[in-house]
Amino acid sequence: MIEKRAYEKMNLEVLDVKSDDYLKGDYENETKERILAIIDKEAPITEELLCKRLLNSFSIQRMGSALDFYLRSSILLNMAVQGLTEREEMQGQIIYHKQGDSYYFRPTPDNPEEIRYSYQIPVTEAICCLKYIFETSDKANYSKKQLLDCFSHEMGYLRKGAQVTALFNKAFAEAKKRGVIITKSSGKFSFNAK
Repeated sequence: MIEKRAYEKMNLEVLDVKSDDYLKGDYENETKERILAIIDKEAPITEELLCKRLLNSFSIQRMGSALDFYLRSSILLNMAVQGLTEREEMQGQIIYHKQGDSYYFRPTPDNPEEIRYSYQIPVTEAICCLKYIFETSDKANYSKKQLLDCFSHEMGYLRKGAQVTALFNKAFAEAKKRGVIITKSSGKFSFNAK
């Protein structure tokens, strides 16, 4: 059964570090500790949001190409290869998970300090929201528009803009590909509980 949980942002002590100093590698151990702390609190989390949270905790607001390469290739990829993090790629996103974590989704919070935009939400979490809709409803079949309406509501979005719709479409496509959602002869969609 899918859980609906509150979203909690990882708050780290902000260090005042220049990006050139950061790239020297003096903060590598601190970086790894912070990555694990962010994943522990916020997983599943996209690599993009993970990098943003991490760099902001070092007072670095922009990730140029050198920082991008250093973080993604030298740190994050190596941590995954060493088995320190669980990493998967899906629908163009790289997503980090807590090892052995269960299935859940977290609506966007009302607090503007903790908001996640729809493009920052992992597809795996959006799929969990779709499963939740089927598991908690008496309704067996949905049109795609009805599912989008329910999805938007459950994820805490008042409006279905292009980004919310894009997240829904990625999750919907991946759920169909995995056999989680099946098409009925009526053209509506239902949950495959197998």
